[in-house]
Amino acid sequence: MLQCIQQPGENEPPTTFDCIVLDGPVTVHSLPTSGVGCFNEYADKLFIPHLVKQLENTTRLDLVWDTYLSDSLKESTRNKRGKGVRRKVSGSTKLPGNWIDFLRDSKNKEELFSFLSTKVAEYDFPPSKSVFVTSGKSVLCKGSGYQMADCNHEEADTRVVVHISHALQNGMKSVKVRSVDTDVVTILVGAFHELTEIQPQADIWVAFGMGRNYCYYYINSICSVLGEPRSRGLPVFHALTGCDTTSSFKGKGKKTAWQAWQAYRDVTDTFQYLACHTFEHLSIHCVHFQRIERFTIIMYDKTSPLTSVNDAREELFCRKSRSVDRILPTQDALLQLTQRALHQAGIWTTCMQTQQIIPSTTGIFMDQGFCIRTVDPNVDYNPRSFQSM
Repeated sequence: MLQCIQQPGENEPPTTFDCIVLDGPVTVHSLPTSGVGCFNEYADKLFIPHLVKQLENTTRLDLVWDTYLSDSLKESTRNKRGKGVRRKVSGSTKLPGNWIDFLRDSKNKEELFSFLSTKVAEYDFPPSKSVFVTSGKSVLCKGSGYQMADCNHEEADTRVVVHISHALQNGMKSVKVRSVDTDVVTILVGAFHELTEIQPQADIWVAFGMGRNYCYYYINSICSVLGEPRSRGLPVFHALTGCDTTSSFKGKGKKTAWQAWQAYRDVTDTFQYLACHTFEHLSIHCVHFQRIERFTIIMYDKTSPLTSVNDAREELFCRKSRSVDRILPTQDALLQLTQRALHQAGIWTTCMQTQQIIPSTTGIFMDQGFCIRTVDPNVDYNPRSFQSM
């Protein structure tokens, strides 16, 4: 996905920022644990010193955690990755030897994040610095007269935007977000123009990746190249063409999907509309789904003049001898995939709201493998046209 986003020239980030926002789970995954005996030592010798180091380059530091909800697309995805070994988190408890396996368990992470938030709240940071750390739905504030409203977001990916918005509202201009997740870049591109309505001089950077793959993405520059309509529509495009919680089209990666978007600019209006009209329920007869059909056809056959995926399936299978694994999904299956994608995109595009109102996920969860679970047993799916998550 990120390879498709153009950044003109080489953008050098500033050496200091008004605000740095840390994706908490990324920080926990990246810090080495060797030589640490217990959770107290981990917090006091590794985690807190890392935050203090970050504060050398900013006046405000935000630490944002995930929360864990049972009825969500993200939780269904986590379950498919497997569960780690349960370990009770307390200060004197010995740190688990297999740290990555420990972090696979949602309950472990929930307790760990709460423990670290308490540690941060108890630490005496320099009086000239401000630290904001999430604690469940609340935000603990250190060294600042500004308070933040409660927030019900499940993922740190979207909650970082709430923190950026608060920083901009209180006079900050330059912001760095530390993450390793493509979704975060996508969400920030989609929200950029709303953020600049708060602070026209907002300057937003994402410090991305690890090791040799570490780099900066300059959100201002990306949005300048894409333009406002495509920037706002990017989260819908990303969800539709495959992310952590939605299936991709089998054999069609982001590059192919991006080229189809470039060739069929009419779908930009649809992506932007769906980004603004969140959780919209589409029918096969509405113009926006018809554009998504046409976009999907172009991904599979850029020379096709057809507008119906069912007609395009027949064309590719009967006249062009494509195997069933290399043709489009049925119209019904595409509609179901689109509704799931719009659910995820809706979560991303309402990231500016502290209290998101998320519809039920009933009827859009994925079963193990490729099939889409639906309330309609008569729908024809052709699940092999979708890539397993």
